[in-house]
Amino acid sequence: MKKVASSGINFALKKLLAGFEGGAVYTADSGGKFYMIIDESSLASLLDEEDLAGVELTKYLEFETASERAGYISERGWDQNSA
Repeated sequence: MKKVASSGINFALKKLLAGFEGGAVYTADSGGKFYMIIDESSLASLLDEEDLAGVELTKYLEFETASERAGYISERGWDQNSA
């Protein structure tokens, strides 16, 4: 797994994996790679601009295989059936 930038990746077919207070986690496949998108941007409305400085609210994780991503999902206790 590695953290990547979102630019150039088509996330149009992302699927909701888990929702939580302040954000959501999605899975997506693009270009033969497997991704997780951890979006905590809902928290932005609760924080001051000063608190947001340098905070990464959306993270994009890239996996080489679907099974590698499934293992990561399992480690976190999220529903694998949605991946």
